[in-house]
Amino acid sequence: MERSTYHSEIVSIVTYVNLKLKGGAGYRISWSLVRGIIFYALFYIPLIEQPRILSNMVLPSTGIVLLLFGVILVVIGSKQLTKTDLHGIKGIPEEIITKGLYSIIRHPVNLGLMFTFAGWYIVWAGVYSLYFLVVFIIAFVIETFWEERNLEKAFGDRYTEYKKKVGMFIPKIRMKE
Repeated sequence: MERSTYHSEIVSIVTYVNLKLKGGAGYRISWSLVRGIIFYALFYIPLIEQPRILSNMVLPSTGIVLLLFGVILVVIGSKQLTKTDLHGIKGIPEEIITKGLYSIIRHPVNLGLMFTFAGWYIVWAGVYSLYFLVVFIIAFVIETFWEERNLEKAFGDRYTEYKKKVGMFIPKIRMKE
């Protein structure tokens, strides 16, 4: 199949799901379907035929450490996130989560996914995959800024105060007064 055929099939599936399930549920399911397809592609890209960066065990070992660290962040962050009720299409929590990993960084799941994909691509060390990784991380950072904007709209000053205390991806160093 050609690329345009795949694209039209995805659009057809998403349109069908949206028509069958009106409102937010259709949007969430169709977006989940598209994200699933993208997720599959992200894991498949390093496996395609491409030039590889030759290395001893340093590169794959580094990739495995990053991958495992990312998975741990995703699992712990997701577990803490699922303890709250999420509302609306955008999945805004009922309250700002400020405990656990969320007391150290504001987006542990997003950071974990970035580490996971970085580790995965570094393990395989495909040249094209590493180019794609840079694009993927930039897209993820942009998506996180979009999420921040929605959280600021939902929580206002409370979220602004939380942002002052907790870093987005890098923990803020708090000086004792």
